[in-house]
Amino acid sequence: MIVAESKTVRYSSPNTFNDPFEFHSGLHFDFNLDSIPSKFLQRLEELASSSTPPPVDPTDPWGKLVLLVRNNYATHGIPKPLRTERGIDAFQFFLDTLRDTQLRYQEHWWTTLRPGVRVFCVSEVANNPLMWAHYASDHTGAVYEFWSLPEEDNALSVARPVEYLDAPPPFFSEAEFIDDLLSIKRIDFNSFYRRYAYCKSAHWRYEQEWRVWHPLSQTQDHDYIQVRQSEFKAAYFGCRMTAPTREKLKRTLRQNFPAVQLFQAHRQPSSYELSFTAV
Repeated sequence: MIVAESKTVRYSSPNTFNDPFEFHSGLHFDFNLDSIPSKFLQRLEELASSSTPPPVDPTDPWGKLVLLVRNNYATHGIPKPLRTERGIDAFQFFLDTLRDTQLRYQEHWWTTLRPGVRVFCVSEVANNPLMWAHYASDHTGAVYEFWSLPEEDNALSVARPVEYLDAPPPFFSEAEFIDDLLSIKRIDFNSFYRRYAYCKSAHWRYEQEWRVWHPLSQTQDHDYIQVRQSEFKAAYFGCRMTAPTREKLKRTLRQNFPAVQLFQAHRQPSSYELSFTAV
């Protein structure tokens, strides 16, 4: 009823969601950091001994190192300083710094970035009984259908499907980290942050969810976004909605969104499914 009366939809903070794992990120690694020195040297040797020039940034200090080692590899192999205890100590200092940076990122994520995110979620389907039970007050509420309108540049035109995973994605992989370190391919950290917005536990796969989100809101828990006349396609009344509620909602929708199509949900007598008839 609130959407129909206010002509707005609510973008909410993940802190208010029923799933405590929303936007869940430990900014963790799925590899052992202590193995990085040996894996780094292995990758460096692959690049130095390759028959094709390595795709490194020649202006980057690490890229310069790769090219220097490559130019001298035939006669000197991998320089001894990189294999000695001194070289390992240098790596250890770097890895300790990385761990400290990870802790700082984690704190910033949970205290600043995640609380400031606002999300609007939709589903591909209107007839899932579980969705009706969870989000439409046990089938006593309503489901609204909205258009994605790229030509009008409305919010839903940039919605993306949720990816359902068995575990939260790592911050980056071991191979990505080493290639970034060697200036072969830089890690796009912004894309990693964005990825967390579209990941959920595989337990929720039945929702078939798409979502729109924006970061850094200054409101308490919710932002309210205006619904355009052109993007409100249809409303579906729950099979348990009371007659007075249905009539009130119908009047409000007809007044505020004259073009909206109205449907009534019914329980199928021979299956665990919903059907809809036009009102």
